[in-house]
Amino acid sequence: MTRDGHTDGAPTPGELGLPEHSALTMEGRVERAGMVGSRLASARRGEARPLRQSPWAFGLWLILAVLVAVVAVAVIAFLT
Repeated sequence: MTRDGHTDGAPTPGELGLPEHSALTMEGRVERAGMVGSRLASARRGEARPLRQSPWAFGLWLILAVLVAVVAVAVIAFLT
């Protein structure tokens, strides 16, 4: 046993410089999975709007359309 109480030698998230609920830790992954599950459940009950109806949806579709247009122009320029 070391002076800080660890016996297995595996560093804690704090020792690695990560926040406790980082996506790189098991606690963070469990927390994110719970948030996704509760979001889906509340959307099914009608308490939250589905993501496709959110205010962000238009902006995300716009970004996707611009990206597709840029790729199309690059392909056409490459082929000519």
